[in-house]
Order: sequence, then C-alpha cells, then structure tokens
Amino acid sequence: MKKAHLSRRTFLRGAAAAAATGPWVLRFRGVAEAGPLEDRIIAAAKKAGPADLNGMIWSLYYRNMKRLSDEFKEKAGVGVKDIQDISIFDTPKRAMAEAISRSPTFDFFHIDSNMIPSLASAGLIEPLDDYMAEAGYKLEMLANFANFMRYKGKTYGIPTDGNVHIQYVRKDLLENPEEQKRFSDKHGRPLVFPKTWEESLQIAEFFHRPDQNLLGFAGLRNRANGVTWWYMHFYSAGGFPFNDDLEPTLNTKAGEYAMDIYLQHKKVSHPEAPNWGTPQMIPQIVQGRAATAQYWDGTARQIESDPKSATKGKFLYGIVPGSTLSGKLVHRSISSPLAAILVNRYSPRKRQAALMAMYWGTLQNSVEITTHPEWTFHDPWHAGHMTNPQVIGRYSAPAMEVIAKTMHITTPPIYLTGHLEFQDLLGKHISEAYIGQITAKQALTQTEEGWRKLVAQISKPKLKEELAGYKAAMPNVDVPS
Repeated sequence: MKKAHLSRRTFLRGAAAAAATGPWVLRFRGVAEAGPLEDRIIAAAKKAGPADLNGMIWSLYYRNMKRLSDEFKEKAGVGVKDIQDISIFDTPKRAMAEAISRSPTFDFFHIDSNMIPSLASAGLIEPLDDYMAEAGYKLEMLANFANFMRYKGKTYGIPTDGNVHIQYVRKDLLENPEEQKRFSDKHGRPLVFPKTWEESLQIAEFFHRPDQNLLGFAGLRNRANGVTWWYMHFYSAGGFPFNDDLEPTLNTKAGEYAMDIYLQHKKVSHPEAPNWGTPQMIPQIVQGRAATAQYWDGTARQIESDPKSATKGKFLYGIVPGSTLSGKLVHRSISSPLAAILVNRYSPRKRQAALMAMYWGTLQNSVEITTHPEWTFHDPWHAGHMTNPQVIGRYSAPAMEVIAKTMHITTPPIYLTGHLEFQDLLGKHISEAYIGQITAKQALTQTEEGWRKLVAQISKPKLKEELAGYKAAMPNVDVPS
C-alpha cells in the first residue's frame, strides 16, 4: 500500500516546502505586502470601475461560483449579470464562432484551457499577465500545471477545476483473502495495487463478473471522451503526437501499444460504454459496480462525501498505471477538460473580467468553490488545495495525497492550435476501432493522414513555433515520489 499512495511523510514534507517559499504577495515586487490577495483584487476592481459581466459558462459550474460573484459585486462593483448556459464540451465551438465574429458580447468564457492556443491564435482572448501583476496574483500550481494556462510565454487562463485522472480499485475486493488466493493461484503473483497497464487489465479481467453486476473496468469509450484514456496509454509508452517537423507519430510502437491496451479493455467494460458519458459511468464506480477504473478525481469526492454513495471508504486510490515499453516505467495521467476562465479581448470590460477571474481563483475563494457541500464539478488545482483541511475533508486524505502526486505526471491532450480538430479526428478513428468498424492499424494510419492535412491547413511553421509550449506542459518526472 505504501507504493499505491504518497507516504504521509512525503506529503507533509511537500506541504512544508510550499509554506517555506511564502505566499506570492511576499515574493512579488512592487505590491504592498499588507492585506490579503482578495483585498488587493477588490481595490484594483474599484479603480477599474463598476461593471456587469456576461459570461459563457455551464450552470453546473457557475452555481458554485455565484455567491462569490455576488460578493465581488457588493464589495467592488463588478459582478456577473448574465450567463449563457453551455456545456463545457460544447463551449469550444461556440467560442471559435465568437472569435470569427470578434463579438464583444461575452466578457469571459469558462472553457477547456486546452483551447488556449486555438483561441489565442484566433485573436479572441486577452493575455492576463498585466492584470495579474496589478493585483500581485500568481498561479500557484504544482509541477508544470501553470503551463496549461500559457501560450507563447503569456498567461491566458485562471483555472477553476483541475480534473486529473487517478486510479480506483475496490479495496474490499483487492484485500479479500479468498480473492487474493484465487488470483495468486491463477496468475502466480500477489493481488496488489497495479503499477502497469497490464497489471491493471489483469485485475480487471479477474474481477469482471457481469452476472454479479460487477464490471472489471469503468472508463469512457465514447467518441468525445474515450480518447482521453488513449492519451494516457500513449504518453506512458513514451509517445508524443508529433516529431519536431510536425510529422504525426501515432503509427509507431507507442501508438500500437496504446491501441492494444485501449481495445483490450473492451472485454472488461460495459457493452454500452461507446454510448455512455459520465452520467452513466460515474454511478458504476460510486455504487460499487466496478472493480477498477481510471477516472476524474471528482469521483473520489462523490465516493467519500456523497450521502448516496455506497462505497465510502471502500476504494483504494493511486496514480494511474504506467508502461515499461520505453525501457523504463513511465506514468502519465491527463487533465481534459481543464476548466478555466478566459477573457474576451474584444470586451469593453476585459479588465474587470480578468479581476473577477482572479477573485474566483484565490486560494481562499477557490477552496470554497472546490468544497461546496452539495455540488461537485470543481476539483483541486491550486497548490494550496493539496494540504487544505476543507479540501481533504471532502476528498479524503488518501485521495488528496494521490491527487497531489498525480499533478506531477499530468499531461494535456494536443496543446496546439487546432486542438479541437486534432482531437475529433483521433476520437473518431479510435471509437471506430473500438466498435470494430476499422482495425487498430487503420485507426492510426487514418488519423495520421487527417492530421497531416490539418497541419498543412493551419501552417506547419506556426505549429512548430507552438511545440515548445506543448512540451513545456509535459511532465518532468516518470514516477512521482
């Protein structure tokens, strides 16, 4: 079990190290050291003048944020008047339409931050660095996570939801003596928390008992979201989607490995998985109808805090499995969508919108958003969340230790201009392979063919310039300690 979780000593040592660096206000030159960050943001908003903001944001996210919006309106004269309620999965296309029209209608967009390169290239979004400097605000995120908000050296987003994937394994099944003996007799190794994708799949196969209403594995396989799992397999196998000349590198050993692991999970998944989203899949986990899963970390909160949960205290949490294909063990998680506030550069209220975003994004206020007693959807992202008692109380100490650890191995999907188009092509062909319409090899070949056309359409020189930012968001460690 020590290998499945961060040790308490390591977790607390990291928290102590973070505390030793001091809050950002003490490290930012030119900002008065007196007063909390919230007061400085309020003071800056008062200087900017009153404003009623319009936002494009899913109401399932905004409900956690509305009280703070109202508070900011009362204290600073800046608040949210209207929102257009659009799912975060649909917002990217709508935001691109706004970019084409250069509309000032929306002051901010709550959107997957992986759209930042595309929206910045289209001229829609405003760099936030000057506004952040005005208030002494800094993104306090572990590892390379702050780079998920940057494009060509500039900051464009303030996150509200970390949304990383972690591994779930039913504790009562893994630690059952009878199951342990049966597994050991069958496989010649102990039944322990999995380190590799192969070990995880073997455990899923062992416990896949549909006649007992028990799935071996719970994970999405629909066109829009299934690709998220494929990326974890691919990155952990040492893959990266492009070489330095922007030639796709999917039809490789890493790509073949990713397809193999991805497709093998079909035999331990629900037969309706290609048609399911989170509303169908999360109950399989929270109600104990799945033995293993890699899923967004918010599911841990539902397991541990939802009064309707049937599995509180019954799951073990760990980093997602890794691969040894590259010659060493490499673990790679993913954050997609990584929800963030982006500001419309065409808005006449962009300064106020940026300050509103920062007000939502302080440690104090983001803890409130993340730990709402009833509503989920916002998961930990701030470095301070990892040791905050309120956050730990909602997710459990074991889950939060794993989430903190996962931040060091988390990747983005395609973090380039054209993210949506690259992602859609990959998702299309992977889903076709999953349901047997094409072979795994055809999925890789056809995706590469489509990607080459996209690269040519967008401009290879432009995308080459963006590769450094994509790589800067990739992890620097293979196995977090």
